Amino acid sequence: MSNHSFKKFLAAGTSAAVVVAAVTPAAFAHESHKFSDVTKNYEEAVTFLHDWEIVNGKTETTFGTNLNLTRGDAAVIMANALGLDTENAPSAGFKDLNSRIAGSVNALAEYGIISGVTKEKFAPNDPLTRGAMAKILVLSFELDEFAVDTPFIDAVGVFGPYIEALYGTEITYGKTETTFGTNMNITRGDFANLLYRTFTFLEDTIYIPYAQTAELVDSDTITVTLEEAAPAEYSAEEVAAGLWIIAEFADGSATIPAINNAVISDDLTVLTFDITPDLAGKEGLLYIDELEIEFNFTAGTTNASALNFDAASTVGSEQINPVKITTASSNQQ
Repeated sequence: MSNHSFKKFLAAGTSAAVVVAAVTPAAFAHESHKFSDVTKNYEEAVTFLHDWEIVNGKTETTFGTNLNLTRGDAAVIMANALGLDTENAPSAGFKDLNSRIAGSVNALAEYGIISGVTKEKFAPNDPLTRGAMAKILVLSFELDEFAVDTPFIDAVGVFGPYIEALYGTEITYGKTETTFGTNMNITRGDFANLLYRTFTFLEDTIYIPYAQTAELVDSDTITVTLEEAAPAEYSAEEVAAGLWIIAEFADGSATIPAINNAVISDDLTVLTFDITPDLAGKEGLLYIDELEIEFNFTAGTTNASALNFDAASTVGSEQINPVKITTASSNQQ
């Protein structure tokens, strides 16, 4: 998957009421995995998930492809995938969580994505079933609208609607023509494949805009030229909301700016909008999709300079105003 594909995944996560500030464009380059037990059937999925620090191995050299995925490890993987705040999530009340997984479980429980086997027991070491897997993926990425009737005689009970939704997306099929395998355990390799296929499905079905160029007009106004015209049925606000924007400040803090007063050109290719907080009095980097703007609006300075991810380590001394830029062509789980 390209960086574009990953941005679509992030945008899908934000639509599920999660915050993705934990992932920044600075993390685009990663080292390939060294797992000896990942066969070609799982290579693409595991490579992608590992590159983006969504999954780790059971050891430095084994992924545990054929091992059952535990409920605790599934929580860690999904919290990583959704970029959840695992440090500040309120306690879900489970008394059987260790420090490695507690934040992930609490964060997912806060958004109603997972639940315990009892009010005080999450059972983190129990294997995750295929039915529970369906529930987690459907709730995480809001796939319920894709539900269709299935031929599965075991798509019943609490997991029935989630199996129908996952079947409707064609992300997965049953274990046989008439059974989904609802109560069967899912392996780490199969879960990696299904999570990766979910990203691919979202890429093909959800419209997300991409910034081709961006201009920081002043400290709170941005103009973005899109790679292609937006669909006519989308409002300017909806298109702008699909952009990935993060401001990182010189003091080490960061924020996801709110977008206001969005307007779009008649040909549906140019967006102009305001951002909050205003960057006045600040300096740092503004990321817009795969673009990067170095800004300095501190006292007596109103300059911004253009960078791109490939050249960010060597470019940045020249300043212009305004700026226009273009795209450049552990814990074990």
